[in-house]
Amino acid sequence: MVTMSPAPQLITSASNFSANASTSTPPPAPFEVNPSLGLVVQAVIILLICGHFLIITTLGLYKPWNIADLLLFSLSVADAVNAAIPLQMLNILNNFIGPHLWTRESCTVFVILTYTFRIASVCTITLISGDRAILLTRPLQHHIIVTTGRARIAVVTIWLFSIFMSVLPFIGVGKPGYRDGFCFYQLFDFGVAYGYIIESVGIMQLIIVLVCFIAIKLSSWKFVKRQSTMAAARQTGAKSQQARETAGTRQVKQMSTMMAIVVLLYYISWLPYLVSLLCACVRLICTCDSAIFFSEKQNHWAAINLLTYVAKTFTEALETSHLFSPIQN
Repeated sequence: MVTMSPAPQLITSASNFSANASTSTPPPAPFEVNPSLGLVVQAVIILLICGHFLIITTLGLYKPWNIADLLLFSLSVADAVNAAIPLQMLNILNNFIGPHLWTRESCTVFVILTYTFRIASVCTITLISGDRAILLTRPLQHHIIVTTGRARIAVVTIWLFSIFMSVLPFIGVGKPGYRDGFCFYQLFDFGVAYGYIIESVGIMQLIIVLVCFIAIKLSSWKFVKRQSTMAAARQTGAKSQQARETAGTRQVKQMSTMMAIVVLLYYISWLPYLVSLLCACVRLICTCDSAIFFSEKQNHWAAINLLTYVAKTFTEALETSHLFSPIQN
């Protein structure tokens, strides 16, 4: 019986090992440094911080505060601190220094701060829309329905609700975002259940804002029609009285148009984000691999987040001018 020498066997095993080593490639990193994107995001961060700092400074010099000022202060604080701390952390670590420097503690702080300020900001914008809707639909009862005490309770409730929602992944609803030395922060990274909860809250905010806009639009249309009928029926009267009524009609039209633009930008900034995250959650159920999914779509999610912040900046700028309109509490 002829036996094969051990030398050919060793050569064959070595060749098979080298072939397997050459064909196997390491998995792609879920995050990569991107200085170009980091510079663009940094410019947006600076604009956000400067804009909200001016608003907060103006409110500090403008006293006494009314309900609109209180809501605007809550909104500006949420967005200013969000841009100054968590968004700055994300941009520096992921786009400049290196995403591998995240630790479990820093990732936990980042996630809690990010979603606390984001949810507080979105809920405050919804509260502002509701306040404007009540002001136009119930102008005589507005000071009774929306009081300063109730507004303060609503603001505190929003912030407590935001903190509670942000810590859910760390108390059993979902899972933390720190895995394999990286910090994953998208909604689907915390589990499908948590993603669906945030999706439901976001969709509810969109519906409430849309309902407020419809109420404002209908009320303004009835007001303008009523004023036009009264002006046509009254042939005599002081010119100053007619001018004041014309100015009031113009203010209501301006308020309605401004609200329409705010709602449009609000939907542009949040609806694509919510739809994309919903699709991501559905795909996560099928693939069960969020790291691979995110590494494939890193630029996609970065672009969506950047567009969200830009559109949100314009939305809040319009909300600011909306609150400082001549129609006040």
